[in-house]
Formats: sequence, structure tokens, C-alpha cells
Amino acid sequence: MGRESRIRKLRKEGVIAPVREKTKQRRWIKVLISVLLVFIILFGIARVWGYLERDVVAHVGKETINRLEIQDQIDYYIQMYQQYGMDLMDPSYSEMRANLEKNIRDSFINQSLLVQYAEAQHLEIDQDAFNENIESQVDQIVEQGIQNQGEEIFTYYVEAQYGSMDEYKEYLRKQLAPYVERPLLSQAALEEQYETIEITDDDVNLYWDTVYQVDAEHFLLKVEEDASESDIAAVKAQIEDIYNEIMEEKGKGEDSFNFAEFVRGKAEEFNEATAETGKEAARYESLGYFSKGQMVEEFEEVCFDPDVNIGDIVGPVKTNFGFHIIHILGNKTMSEKYDEPAMINVRLVLFKYEQGDEKSEENAEMSANSIVVQTQKGMDFIEAVERFSQDDTTKENDGETGFFTEAERPELFMAAEKLAVGDIAGPIKTSDGYAAIKVIDKKEAVKASLDSEEVYEKVKDDVMNKKKLEVEEEFIETLKKKYKVRTTNPWLSITAFFDRHLGDEWRGFVAWWDRVTTGKTSEETIPEIPNTPIIPLPDEGNEGGEPLQPIGEGD
Repeated sequence: MGRESRIRKLRKEGVIAPVREKTKQRRWIKVLISVLLVFIILFGIARVWGYLERDVVAHVGKETINRLEIQDQIDYYIQMYQQYGMDLMDPSYSEMRANLEKNIRDSFINQSLLVQYAEAQHLEIDQDAFNENIESQVDQIVEQGIQNQGEEIFTYYVEAQYGSMDEYKEYLRKQLAPYVERPLLSQAALEEQYETIEITDDDVNLYWDTVYQVDAEHFLLKVEEDASESDIAAVKAQIEDIYNEIMEEKGKGEDSFNFAEFVRGKAEEFNEATAETGKEAARYESLGYFSKGQMVEEFEEVCFDPDVNIGDIVGPVKTNFGFHIIHILGNKTMSEKYDEPAMINVRLVLFKYEQGDEKSEENAEMSANSIVVQTQKGMDFIEAVERFSQDDTTKENDGETGFFTEAERPELFMAAEKLAVGDIAGPIKTSDGYAAIKVIDKKEAVKASLDSEEVYEKVKDDVMNKKKLEVEEEFIETLKKKYKVRTTNPWLSITAFFDRHLGDEWRGFVAWWDRVTTGKTSEETIPEIPNTPIIPLPDEGNEGGEPLQPIGEGD
């Protein structure tokens, strides 16, 4: 028997594997290697692309918004708020900071959309406004330079670098032009859209009768942030039972049922049950009057629902805080915004005191009382202002405050409203000190009416501003679809997702493949893929001109 005959016999008996199996195995290995190579190449491209776009916050049509632009604006507002004693970097302001960052980003995106539209439509900007803005900013830069370095040194520096002050100003104009032009292009795009707005009498009347403030109280049954679906379902069942109890009790006697008293009792029961944890489980709150934009969206939608009336109890309402049952106590229509409240004008002599210093406060009170006694006996009140008042603002005007409402100066108003013109009263404790006052004039409250031409025009202007906001929002959404807006980096997301969910499996596979192909066990560790790219710190300074104003809620 020849060699080939013996091989065929052994293959038939299964001693030697058929050739076709070997061929199939090699083909499988080649296909797997090819797939892995393609995957590795694509994955590498994704990582490189993601790294290159690490500083891009958004793609808007043909423009990109980078992280440095956003950070410059954030830094500007952080410094601004610091002047009011608010540190936005403090964790307690984290939500406010997050909203600020979102508003700034949205402002950049909206401006980019409007600018691209204006350029595509060849819209013209307000040239007078452009020139005025440019010159104003150039003058500010020059004045700041003189203030910081002194006129002689600053002029010498400018002439050495630019030849003359005029050439320096021309250089500034060229540098500032794009930053001044963009807001004006945005405005031109919006003005084109505003031309379609028409305000009718029906629009004015509808706005006049619209609810703008609601007075409410509510019961909240809290849900923990990390609560499971079953925990949420259990809380929902509890709040539904409480709601049913409330409606049953209310049905027994509409006038005798007290919502606040009933739910306070429920809150106490829940909080007693969780006292050992130190966490509040339930709460009752009287919210007073509030406008749109002050409450979370789900809560607000219920309170301002046109079908909800004063006295209604609605719920359960789910928000990120938990489940609410809401009692509507009252509302105010837009018409009340235009009412003229009662106003009073007084002269005052003010004595300040050191907070927390009882002796200082006592002296201020006694001094104010002394002024009241002396002026009632014949001392001229203006003379008392000139000699004794410690309020520099009013002292320059013979102590006259000008007309004010109860909301503006509650302590003075409450004391003066009981007096007649010419009467003197005090001492009155205010947030600034103790005051003696003399009533100069009083204005009665006036109920607004659309029959007044002045009131009608005010309402019409407000309706126009409201419609402008609506038109702007709709137009921006249209432009987003036209120019395409992307605020995420998909390549970084892909690599981060891969590492989080498949990283261990991938490293295990690489180790297995190493053993299969080399027959050795590799002790080397595959480097981990970072979840986020390293972002360089932004440069100091702001070369972007004036900051964009962030879009506030409810604007």
C-alpha cells in the first residue's frame, strides 16, 4: 500500500482529520482576524476623533462652540455673583451653577443659529447701533488703560506699539467688529420674524384675564433620589390613599374641612415613623402667591391649569421631590398687575445702630423718639433732617423719600397709612434703623381698567413681548432642524460606553487570544481606556467682548 493510500485509510478511520476541516478552521481564523482588525481600526478612529473634539461643546451648522467660550462667560458671572456674596463654586449653589451653564450654552447656540440665518438671508444690521457700540467699547478700553497705567505711560506704550492713538483705536475697532456684529445680526433675524406679529383687541382681553399668580398650599410625601421602582410605587399608593381620605373628609363638610390641619397630622405621622433615620418623610407648606417659573414644571402645570379653580384639591402630582397633593387657595389675573397700589411720600429722620449692640439700638430708638417730641412741639422737621438724620440718600432731599408702596417699605408704610398728611410719628424700626417720619402726601389705590388708553397700551406692549418670546422659541426650533445642532461628542461616548460595559470582556478576550496564538500566558495588563478626556484649563481673560446674557427661566 502506497503512502497516499495509507493516509486516505487513516483519514477514513478518523485517525487523521480531513483536509477540509483544516481549511475551514483557517478560514474562520482569517475572518475573525479581519473583523477584529476592522473593529480595532474603527475604534481607534473614534478615539482619535473624540480626542480632537474634546473641547467642542456644540456643533451648530457650520460653526462650533468651544469650551473656552463657555468658560469665559461662566467665570464672568461667578465674579459678578461674588460681589453679592454668592460663591457659585459652593456645593449649595450647584443647581444654580448648572442652570447658569445651560443658559450660557443655549445662548451661544441660539446666537449661532440666528447669525447663520441672517448671513444666509443677507440681512442688514443697524449700522448706527454698530458704530455706537464699537466706539463705546473702544473708549472703555482706552479709559481702562489710562486708569491702570496712567495717561503718560499708556500713551507711550500705544504709540510705541501702534504708531499713534488713532491707529490703536482703529486696531481695536477691527478686533471688536465681529463680536459687536453678531448680536446685531441675531437681532436682525428676530426682527424679520417679529414683522408677522399682529395684536388684536381679543389678544389684549385674553391676556388681561389670564391667571399670572396662584396662591396654594400642598402636602408632600417624599421619594428618595435613589428609590427603586417598588419604593416609588409604594409611596404612590400611600399618597393615593391620603388623597382619597381628604376627598372623603371634604365631602362630609365643605366649609368645615381644614386641608392644612388634616395634612399636618399626616405629615407628623410619617415623620414620627422615620424619626430614627433623621430624615423628613412628609411635609406641609403654605406657598403664598407665586408666578410661572418659580416652581418645578409638573407642579406648575397643575396650578396654572385653566380648568383648575380656587378651592380645588388636586393630585397626586409627581415631581423630583416626591408626590404632592395641592390645594388652590386663590389666584390673580394679569389685570391686577396694572393696578396702582396705594403710595405714600414722607420725610424721615433716621438713626442707625450697630446690629447686635443693644445699647446702640436703644440710643437710636431714643433719638428718633426725641425728634418726634421736638417736631410736634414746633421744631421744623426739615431742620431736624439736616441736623440729625443719618440717611444720606434722603438727607440730600430734605428727608423726602418719594412715593413708595407697602411692598417697597413695609414698616414705614404701615405706620404712615394710619396718619393724615402733616402728621408726625415714630420711633419706627426699619431694616436701616429707627425713624421719625412726617407724612407729605398720599395716593389712594387705583383699580386698572382697559378703558384707560394708558393701561391698554401697557397691556398691548406686554402682549407683544410675550408673542415675541413665543415667535423666537418657535423660530429657534425651526433653525435647529435646518442647521443641525449637536451638543454631545459621540466618539467619546462610544469609547466610554465600551470601556464601562465591555472593557473587562475585551481585555479577557485579548488575553485568551494571546494564549491561543502564542501558547503563552501574558502577564501584561492592558492599559485602561480613560472614561473622560483630559481637558486643558482655559486661558485667563476674556477676548469675547461683552458676555451673552443667559436665557432665564420664564423669560
